[in-house]
Formats: sequence, structure tokens, C-alpha cells
Amino acid sequence: MLNLSLIRHAKSDWNYGIHDDRSRPISLKGIKKTKKICGLLKEKKIIFDEVFCSPSKRTKDTLDIIVKNLPFQPSVHYLENLYHTSPIDIFDTVMLEAKKTRVLIVSHQPLLSNSIDNFFSGSQNKHYLNAITSFPTSALFNVSFKCEEWCQILKSNSVFNFFIKPSEL
Repeated sequence: MLNLSLIRHAKSDWNYGIHDDRSRPISLKGIKKTKKICGLLKEKKIIFDEVFCSPSKRTKDTLDIIVKNLPFQPSVHYLENLYHTSPIDIFDTVMLEAKKTRVLIVSHQPLLSNSIDNFFSGSQNKHYLNAITSFPTSALFNVSFKCEEWCQILKSNSVFNFFIKPSEL
């Protein structure tokens, strides 16, 4: 079984004085919320073998917090197509790039909710509906697939595990 987690970067610091979107760091509030999600990952014993991350500073900062709380270092890949509104769907990226069983994607809105909506379109699952309605910073979506290879993932072989916002922890 394959497992995929999608997390939105931590809340960024708009007061930092950087006008370049890619260079904006995360805020103290963002750090705290991401640490709450790390607590959930630890509680649920969720680990990652492989990570795909947008190259922006706020996604890298978010990933640094997560990796510090993992029992071992996953392989990390920075992909331009995970930045903001890429024409490449996250699930397509995973099918093409992922090699390991437990994958984490660190990316942005609206790419996260649009990708979830495109892949699982028409689902009535509450986790799906919540993720496409509001995907705030540091929120985490987790889904498993009953198959052996990423190229085999389908809506029909998926199992929604959870969608959680830091405010719910």
C-alpha cells in the first residue's frame, strides 16, 4: 500500500519586508501550527521515505520543521512544478517522480486543493470535501492507495485517511 501526504506551507511572514514571493519566510505563528501537525504525525506514527517540495523559502522552512521531528531523514527533491499554480497536477507529479512508498508533498494553494479536486472529483468523502473547501496553512491531507506502484494510483483504489487543520489540534 502506498501513502501520500500533502501539506500546505506554514503561514508566511508578510511583515518581513521581502516583496519577492519565493523568498518570504514563515512566521512564528506558522512555526507553532506546523509543530502541532508534527505532533499529529508522531502520534499517528506517520513517516516519510521521500519528500517533494516547492523551491520557495516558506515551503523549505516548513519542511525543515517536519524533518527535524522525523526518526530518520527522507530523500528530498525540490520541484519547480510544485510552486503555486503549476499546470502539472500534484498527482501527476507523484506518478512520474515518486519511487518510495511513503511520500510527502510540501506545496501551495491553490495547487493543493485543485489537484485533490481533479483527482477525486465527485467524491462525497468528508476529508476530500473539507480539503477542497478550505486548505489553510500547515493543513495536512493524507490518502493511501491499494496498489504497489505510483503509476497505478486511481480514485478507485484510494482510501482517505484524514484532512486536518492545525486549528483542530
